[in-house]
Amino acid sequence: MADKDVALAGKIANFINRFPDDWQEYQDWLRAIMSSRPGLLEQYPAWQATLIFRWRLFYFVSYVASGIFFRWLLNRIKDCFPSRTWQTPERGVVVGQHKPYRYRLQRVATLLAIVELTLCGMAALTGVMLAFYYQPTALGAHTSLSMIANNVANGTLILSLHDVAGNGLIVFSLIQIVVMFLGREFLLPWLTAWISGILLALTAMALSWTAIVLAWEQTGFWRFKIELNILGSLPLVGPTLRDVLSGGSGISSFTLQHMYMLHSYVLAIAAIFLSITHLATLILQEQQCQPKETQSS
Repeated sequence: MADKDVALAGKIANFINRFPDDWQEYQDWLRAIMSSRPGLLEQYPAWQATLIFRWRLFYFVSYVASGIFFRWLLNRIKDCFPSRTWQTPERGVVVGQHKPYRYRLQRVATLLAIVELTLCGMAALTGVMLAFYYQPTALGAHTSLSMIANNVANGTLILSLHDVAGNGLIVFSLIQIVVMFLGREFLLPWLTAWISGILLALTAMALSWTAIVLAWEQTGFWRFKIELNILGSLPLVGPTLRDVLSGGSGISSFTLQHMYMLHSYVLAIAAIFLSITHLATLILQEQQCQPKETQSS
């Protein structure tokens, strides 16, 4: 690992030292990052050890800088309202106790990943039930959904569960990103969980977007048309992307078939794969960190 990484860590320490309160709180964390260099070199190849070490430094700077910024913002807000009585909370992390704090957040992240996988399974199961009756055509889309709601046994419940599972997946995937940001872990499985979690959130949003036009209603039709025109205004790839998604120059049965294919096959399979990968990497990360936490206690 190059000496420039050590020099970079020294510059970070000199910068944080300008804020005495924050340096007092986070200096042990930075020392732990520095002391982990030999272990990384023994456990991983040189390029992986360098990647993990630099990721830890980057995350340390991001975490501490965000804390400094929000405290500065809170002080500015207090200055704008001098007559109010503000109660400043205690520091969130006590020196020497950040490991149990991080471990609890890892457990929360694992539970959220289980919820996300459950929601993916619920959306997939209800989606298969809906696919038995849904017709992705301009003449049959709205009629088939009305038939499911009115004539199929528990059809309204299936539609509601599918909608709740899709929206819940977006909400929990975004909450998961925040929890993982606060978790302060930087091993390779945690990095993989980061990437899979962000991709899962984007996939959940894409699933919601492709479902806009599937009901073939006025609101969804015009909303999809506006957003499709926005995509078409992108430079270079915009017109091609718009034509591929719409299946031609306008919104028609080809558009429904393309959105149905993306929603039911490509994005749905990707969401299930990412949710399984996300949960597996978090469990692996938790198993790697649990003995260390037990020894430190």
